[in-house]
Amino acid sequence: MKRLTSIVLLLVLVAAIPAGASTFLKLTPQELVRGSAAVIQGEVLKVSSFWEPTGRMVVTEALVRVEDKLFGSAPSVVVVRTFGGRVGDFTVEAHGFPKFQVHDKVLLYLEPERDGASKVTGYQQGQFHIVRDQAGVEYAVPASDDDARLVGADGRAAAPAKALRLDELKDSIRHEAQRAGRPILEN
Repeated sequence: MKRLTSIVLLLVLVAAIPAGASTFLKLTPQELVRGSAAVIQGEVLKVSSFWEPTGRMVVTEALVRVEDKLFGSAPSVVVVRTFGGRVGDFTVEAHGFPKFQVHDKVLLYLEPERDGASKVTGYQQGQFHIVRDQAGVEYAVPASDDDARLVGADGRAAAPAKALRLDELKDSIRHEAQRAGRPILEN
């Protein structure tokens, strides 16, 4: 009887999770900075998806021209790799992972990979789209995915980041980088 109760409880919990949803631990702005080797602002030049060498998963690479380095080291064009993408008629939808489109203006928190490419720190939490309002003010809008959930360390649902003026976000990142002992680059 106890085993049957456990199985029923497990089935109820599984049914409560939205189909296709991914869950990520919410990172604070300080954790994003401390977990990143660099933070850059740039424009997406090219996006391509392909099967990784083992043939087990589809990955996407975006070439991002660096326009501003907030801290850390980065070449003039960064290769950013993420899980998911489309190859022919086969699509892997990776909820909560960064997504890129050519000509997007982005701000990215980056971690190096072993082969020289980079990945976005904190999955989508480390990706902001840069948009300009009617008055010409630039804002950093957090990447979001309706099928991705953020939870706090306590396991409760956490609110996603909010759009910020780009200059305020960049000042905040530079300030946190200095507090963390990271060298700030002069552009």
